[in-house]
Amino acid sequence: IWPISAMAAGGMLGNIIFFAVSGFCLAEIKGGFIKWYLKRFLRVYPVMAIFTLITILTGFYSVTGFNDVVRFFVYPTNYIFLVWLMVLYAIFYFVAWLAKKEEKVWWITIVAVFVCWITVYMLFVDKTKYVIDDVSSPFIMFLYFSSMLIGALFKKKKNSFTKIKWYELLLLAVSLILYFGSKIIFSKKAEIASVQIVNQFCILFALVMIFIVMIGMESTLSKFNGKIKSIIKFVANITLQIYIVQFIVIRKFESLVFPLNFVVVTALIILLASLVYFAEVFIRRGITAMVKNKKEEKVETSGQSNN
Repeated sequence: IWPISAMAAGGMLGNIIFFAVSGFCLAEIKGGFIKWYLKRFLRVYPVMAIFTLITILTGFYSVTGFNDVVRFFVYPTNYIFLVWLMVLYAIFYFVAWLAKKEEKVWWITIVAVFVCWITVYMLFVDKTKYVIDDVSSPFIMFLYFSSMLIGALFKKKKNSFTKIKWYELLLLAVSLILYFGSKIIFSKKAEIASVQIVNQFCILFALVMIFIVMIGMESTLSKFNGKIKSIIKFVANITLQIYIVQFIVIRKFESLVFPLNFVVVTALIILLASLVYFAEVFIRRGITAMVKNKKEEKVETSGQSNN
């Protein structure tokens, strides 16, 4: 929807922040793997599958055979970001489980990921052109998983960053300049594309600085009034729905003239994401109530039988 494609260059930064926040929130795992993973799965997959079904029924996509069913609902789906998320959740659980006994497991894992990352890049990635941001490639999972590990480490070291220092803001600005600058250079200069992996290390540097600054601002952010907090919380709650519905909306209205297309697309994405979210909440509450009633009926029946 942008008249200049470079204006949309922040998507990958948003992606790794999402994975890092996931690692931050899930660093202290509780319970067995199946229950833990099922909770993550049920948070992500049903919404994706239901909305995919709606888009098929309304004619946005067509299914001509079994292969299309697999493509839409299993792999790669219309939401490859979520596929990588579900894969990395499983790996992350076992790393976090081991780290409960020995915290240095986090650092060992980061080193192991880095070694595998460099090895796969050197042996298998096409280095004749800029491909480092291809989110459909499994190679991107090294960047995503590294982001999750960084988020988890910040959860463990959170109390070390209590106040922002002036040079941290400077480093944040430098890191963002390095990331976006390297992205532009590598995408324009094919002759240096062989070292484009540097761009991913630049974005991780930016991620680290974003976390340091935001954790340092926590005491300030906590002073926001109730309405602002409610808005932030609501937007946070519908991030998954925003990601899922955006493609349909953009596809439908991207032909409008800029900036009208941006205004229309943004408003409709938030509206549709909100509707999907409230529908999901309604369904979940209904299912929870049904299960609760069944349990109460079972207990009551059991009590009458005993009497």
